[in-house]
Amino acid sequence: MKIIESIQYAPADQIVSWVQNKNTVKVQPYGEWISLPIYVASGELSYSSKPEKAGTQHTIQILARLKEGIYLPELLILSVKLCDGKILIIGTPDIPVQNNFSSTLYMRTISIAHIGINPPLILQDV
Repeated sequence: MKIIESIQYAPADQIVSWVQNKNTVKVQPYGEWISLPIYVASGELSYSSKPEKAGTQHTIQILARLKEGIYLPELLILSVKLCDGKILIIGTPDIPVQNNFSSTLYMRTISIAHIGINPPLILQDV
């Protein structure tokens, strides 16, 4: 499990450049990355993989507390900055992330369970 410092997103249909090399990626959205209003270090990311006949299946789970209610597009690419300074990209233009926002009287959270063919990809400078 990794502690999340911040999360940004871009709608999957607004990715104009995607160059992937093994476990790294250079990605450029049409506009700026949009920050999610999460409490700093309130999120956690866990990751697992398992071999399948068609290839390896990677499962990435994210849970974070939000400062306020949000509206997100249905299909996203996430840029997740960990507390160790590493930035990971979750989702691809072909298999984007689907969000799940929930709210109670006392707490708002975003939880994501993304299953795809790629592990979390390390962001390279464009």
